[in-house]
Amino acid sequence: MINLSIIIPVGNYESDFRLINQIKEKFKGCEIILVVDESNEFINQEKIESDQLHLLRNSSRAKALNKGVDLSTRDILWFLHLDSDIENINSSDLNSINKFALTTFLLKFNEASCWWIAAGANIRTKAFSIPFGDQSFLITRKLFNFIGPFNENLLEGEDHEFIWRIKSLNIKLDIINKHIVTSAKKYINNKIFQTLKTLSKTVSQTIKFRKQNKSVVLATFLKDPKSNESKSRLRRELNNEFVNELNKKFINITNQNLKRLNNKNKIQFIKVCKNKDEENLKLLSNIHQGKFLNQDQDLSLVMSEVSELALKTVGKVALLGSDIPTLNSKDLNDAFSNKLEKENLFLQTDDGGFCFMLSKDQNIINCLSKIQSSTTSVMKTLRSRLNQVNISKKIYSDVDITLDLKKVYDQLKLNEAYVTNEQKDLLNFLRLNKKIFI
Repeated sequence: MINLSIIIPVGNYESDFRLINQIKEKFKGCEIILVVDESNEFINQEKIESDQLHLLRNSSRAKALNKGVDLSTRDILWFLHLDSDIENINSSDLNSINKFALTTFLLKFNEASCWWIAAGANIRTKAFSIPFGDQSFLITRKLFNFIGPFNENLLEGEDHEFIWRIKSLNIKLDIINKHIVTSAKKYINNKIFQTLKTLSKTVSQTIKFRKQNKSVVLATFLKDPKSNESKSRLRRELNNEFVNELNKKFINITNQNLKRLNNKNKIQFIKVCKNKDEENLKLLSNIHQGKFLNQDQDLSLVMSEVSELALKTVGKVALLGSDIPTLNSKDLNDAFSNKLEKENLFLQTDDGGFCFMLSKDQNIINCLSKIQSSTTSVMKTLRSRLNQVNISKKIYSDVDITLDLKKVYDQLKLNEAYVTNEQKDLLNFLRLNKKIFI
């Protein structure tokens, strides 16, 4: 079985489904997903054999593409237009997809007289790394999630905006030297006018979509506050309703810390959570542009994989826990403003671990994958394995057991005059429920 999901958005007037048969002949075992505008009257008139066919109300290309990703079950995604012809492309062309790059093809029109328009598009792609959707995009699911979904607020230009986000993350563009053939119907009657119109739109979209390069990826580790896996040890000592509310307040503190960071436009915010928690976290934590979803991997392996994605693209990674209520935005801003003379900066916790890490060291990937994250020797192990380590003098408390909660309560109460509004809200909640945990 080929590990590939082919996602095809279908607009309300599209009626030519020959591409489906081409795919079945050339890419046996792939998953074909059609996301169709529910107003399309042709879809029920055709005998279309796809793995998934989803009707979408008020569809746009961006919404359809994102829905296709949600429905897909494979690790590699191929976004194709329905009017594409893939006669020149074979399964062997997809054998070595770079998991840290976006892959695309060269363009060709189905009318020979439009060769010069295609040549211009191919020059743009090679010289400026700006392909458009009719050239199709190939990308791993993890990298797509890391970048974030297509912008559903756009009725057009979603592919162009997506490319500028990729460029801002320093993600490489790989070009397969094969031509994907597309329809020339919009050019055929007035080539020069339509070409100038397309060029004008490209320039205006470039001005609109161009983004500042990101300097760091900040990955925040989150859990659904109502999940039994969130603060499982604390739940053995305290009632679930209290812990659920406590978790919500921890997430609120973290969210506000992130929103108060300096130079947010230079940060790629990534949400790290389990698949089953992701939906509930959307409303609770909406600052994140991308995500990293895991099933039941060990925390150390997840930290290593997220760091690898960040270092192979942007070049610097920060990892942040969301259960450190005494950590504030000033602490984080101070950490980010550090010149990083030593390549690895850690804010340590009193249980021997860390609640924040900032690194540009490729060695960190292997080190994180080897630590035993649930032990008290995390920082000791990292110090012994990394050459350059800078550790904060300030020590933070993460909340795993009732004793930790009492420490946090005492710290917040001691510094009550200086805490943020969100920390004050937590302090008042703990005051009201003091009998539960003291």
